[in-house]
Amino acid sequence: MQNVGAGQFTYDVFKAAYDSDPKIKTIVTNFDQNTITLKQSETDDLSADQTEPSADNTVPDMAKRATDLGQGL
Repeated sequence: MQNVGAGQFTYDVFKAAYDSDPKIKTIVTNFDQNTITLKQSETDDLSADQTEPSADNTVPDMAKRATDLGQGL
């Protein structure tokens, strides 16, 4: 930004702005000390929220838990 004559942000200034302004959160997918990644499309939100399923979330295990009637019956 220095080359185009615009203002500059430090990491702390940007983090404070990100934390306090919901508009910034809608256009930024990730940031760190050196990089700010802007959203390229609406699907950026989906890929950031996805996590790998844990081992106990497999279909056979879920079916077994759903049909388990317990010892007390």
